Formats: sequence, C-alpha cells, structure tokens
Amino acid sequence: MDFTRVMLLRLAVVGAGLLAPVTALGQTGSRLTLSGLAGPSPYDLSGTGTGFAAALEFNWRPTPGLVIEPGLTYFTYQSQFSERIHYLMNELSVQGELPLGRVRPFLGGGAGFARMLEENEDAVATLHAVAGLRVDLDRAWGARAELRVRAVRPWTGNTADILVGLSRMLQ
Repeated sequence: MDFTRVMLLRLAVVGAGLLAPVTALGQTGSRLTLSGLAGPSPYDLSGTGTGFAAALEFNWRPTPGLVIEPGLTYFTYQSQFSERIHYLMNELSVQGELPLGRVRPFLGGGAGFARMLEENEDAVATLHAVAGLRVDLDRAWGARAELRVRAVRPWTGNTADILVGLSRMLQ
C-alpha cells in the first residue's frame, strides 16, 4: 500500500471517531478531544493564491491550560504552472489555552513534516504558529476556529490555514 493510501485510510479511521458514541462525559470531564476542521488557506509556495485545507486534530490536556495536539492536515493548491498539488502534513503543536467557562482562546506553535502526495519526494519540515478559539457547545461537542500560519521547507514557502469545525470529546 503506498503512502497516499495509508494516510487517507488513517484520516478516514480518525474521522470515524468523530461519530463514535461516548458515554459518561458529564461525570468524567474531557481531557481528550478530536476535531475536524476545514477552510481556505492562502499560500506562497510555487505561486501564490488561496488553496483548501482540511485537518483532523487530536487534543490532549495533561493539565488545565496546556494542550498537546498531534494533527494531520490535507492541503491542495494550484501551482504557478496550473498544476494541482496535494500535500499531507503531520504536525505536533503545543498550546496554551485560557479557560473562560465554555470559551477557551489558545495560542501555540509546533513543527512537523509535509509530503506531496503525487511525488516520491522526501518529506520536508514545517514550522507553525497557531491561534484560535474553542467553544463547548454541550458536554460532548464543541466548535473551533483557528488560524495556523505555517512555514513549509522553512523558510521558502508558507500557508495560512483559516479553519473552522467541530470537536468531539472522547474522554
């Protein structure tokens, strides 16, 4: 199985977790959350413009105010030669969040790797800064908005994902 199929299979399995039933959330509180987000992503890579990004992000709160977030982002754009390019990015982010009741603004940064799906090139490094807002809708669901500014092959290209989506509390 090639890299693209493996990553798409992982994306589908994790996405299915958003719909899985969760019990006893009210008694335990949530330290684990899975978020699905999507939106536009202005870029300056091989050409400039606005592409599309979709992300699955797993949030772990080891302590109040601290979030460790591994994530997987799909990004597609049109190159300067009118070629459609597809990236899959694996990243790890460390974030500080300010709990204000049901609303939690956050700020963080991290690093990871990006790989073009059509090419057999090696993965390239990424660095990112992220800011956003998490809102608890009820005990099981939340909404989320974020801006993730990313340097791809630092410092030769960049993206700015403007993402919104839903979160499902897992534990």
